[in-house]
Amino acid sequence: MKLLAVSALVCAVVVLTNAAAYHDLFKRQSGEWTVVGNHQYLYVEYPQTWTEAEQNCHQLGGHLASVHSHFDNHQIRLLVTRMTGGNPEAWLGGSDQYREGNWGWNDGSSWNFKNWCNDQPNNSGDQDCLQMNHSSDHCWNDWPCSTPLPSVCGKPK
Repeated sequence: MKLLAVSALVCAVVVLTNAAAYHDLFKRQSGEWTVVGNHQYLYVEYPQTWTEAEQNCHQLGGHLASVHSHFDNHQIRLLVTRMTGGNPEAWLGGSDQYREGNWGWNDGSSWNFKNWCNDQPNNSGDQDCLQMNHSSDHCWNDWPCSTPLPSVCGKPK
């Protein structure tokens, strides 16, 4: 009977330890939303595939960020720089997964702004998802959706 009680206690400690670790990761990911105009943005440092990043943003109440102006693009870049001290590549919410060459935002908003690097998007090697901070120009690039990258979530204010 004592062995069973000790086993149950050990299991409970393991479960609580794992839950605390997950909670710490979630806190690190969720941080503070930054308000820019009519939207809020959140940098998620944990590398995930594009689909995983979108699911994570959805759990946090938003989507991968859509960008509709030079101002928004600049503010999102500043947020990433402030959070990281650098300019890492990160996922945004654009893709052409459903129809090649037809780029759209996963939140359903209109595709009324773009910041593609020269000769992008090029779909080299089945690149269907939008990556920000590509090259020294910090422009957009199409990239394989299966690549784990940090991401930027967005939601209305």
